[in-house]
Amino acid sequence: MVVGFIGFGEAAFAIASGLREAGVEHMVAYDAFQNDAMKARAEQIGMQLLDSVQAVGERATLVFSLVTPTAALPAAADIAPALQSDAVYADLNSCSPKRKQEIAALLSNTGARFAGVAVMSAVPPLRHRVPMLADGPGAHLLKRWMEPYGMRIDVVEGGVGAAAAVKMCRSVIVKGIEALFMEALLAASAAGVVDDVLASVDASFGNMTLSELANYLLVRNGQHGQRRAHELLDAAETVSSLGHTPWVTRGAAERLAWSAAQQARGFRAENPQSFREVLEALSRTDGESMG
Repeated sequence: MVVGFIGFGEAAFAIASGLREAGVEHMVAYDAFQNDAMKARAEQIGMQLLDSVQAVGERATLVFSLVTPTAALPAAADIAPALQSDAVYADLNSCSPKRKQEIAALLSNTGARFAGVAVMSAVPPLRHRVPMLADGPGAHLLKRWMEPYGMRIDVVEGGVGAAAAVKMCRSVIVKGIEALFMEALLAASAAGVVDDVLASVDASFGNMTLSELANYLLVRNGQHGQRRAHELLDAAETVSSLGHTPWVTRGAAERLAWSAAQQARGFRAENPQSFREVLEALSRTDGESMG
């Protein structure tokens, strides 16, 4: 097996160096922005840098695409005519589900099997052992080929884009919490009550897991959506009065107001017992209109 890389930046080097130590003997790479530092890294691990993306396609049994989200589709288009018919093309770029589907469609007539891969943690510390989710027709083969070398790949059923959807929706939560904490604590700091706010949140949620927290919050929303929307609008005004623009709070208030409007139109679950009931009820709408 020859493992090829499109893009040989920090993440690709980390994965390739780990695979080399794990026993992968034959690796090639192409990067449009080769420089002396990149050539030195390649030489360090015995990586052969090629002069075109097509050369990688001609040589590699398995291709890892590690470019940028905007370059992911053009890179696939460039290599498509050169891909071996029995190759696996694994796109590891942080793209939307739609973009992964576009890449899969572009490669569908090449004979190569596409795997949409979502990298679920920072690469350099874990290198090739970074947790990954994979979908698409090449996912199971990718897992079978690379697990003996220590790669941690879980296959997500549900078609191309499923793994990317997991990563993107996870980012909404993780980065959304980051922005929410920033906004709330900026306002709390202006009011001189940071420690009090954090102590109150600790008391409210205790040692809940995130799944338990999701259940707690959405069930309460299903029971008291209108009141909670009004309270968050007041909270947005409070953040503003303390000298900070309530971007996150205002957006959250709009989402809760939408939820309350759908409940008022008869989409509320009756005495919901789980967040899944609330989601099912809210999904039976005619779109995101507030009207």
